[in-house]
Amino acid sequence: MEKPEILGIALFPALVISTLIIALSCGPNPPFCPQGCTVEIVNPLDDITLGNPNSLEPSNRIQAFVTDPEGFAINDVRVRFSLSFAQQNSLVVDTNGDGVSDARALQLVDPDRCKPQPCDLIPISQWFQQGAFVDSPYTKLSDDRGIAEMIILISGKVSVDPATFEASLDNGSVDSFQFSVNAQ
Repeated sequence: MEKPEILGIALFPALVISTLIIALSCGPNPPFCPQGCTVEIVNPLDDITLGNPNSLEPSNRIQAFVTDPEGFAINDVRVRFSLSFAQQNSLVVDTNGDGVSDARALQLVDPDRCKPQPCDLIPISQWFQQGAFVDSPYTKLSDDRGIAEMIILISGKVSVDPATFEASLDNGSVDSFQFSVNAQ
């Protein structure tokens, strides 16, 4: 064997081992909540009745509050949001009248994706270009106040009864609520 082949054979295991050491020393990524942390949905939705069947109605923001075992807010923790009728394959609304369902009854929106203004101040037609529409389930990090927020966009074309919204942590803490949407 020549020297370059021997050097390459010896260098590869050293590179793999050093990469593993660096990766393991950085800690868990993304951040996991320690045992004893809890999540609580601060402002659950009530049942909704929509007057205009051809509208898209954004609801208020839904906030999940993450606390440590002592009850203090904890930041940069993964919160998993799940919303029924908002999964990738939950197409139940026919938006163009061709008899084929092509949209979801409910849609999760990440309010942090709209830039430079919050989604609430930008027309809904621009949310898609901003990447604000996300599939359920969706994972997001809590902010420096321990809050992770989502917006629920509701189609006025179908009734949903019940819909379930859930916020959960990797340690098993879960909070959820049910609501219905009635289109008139």
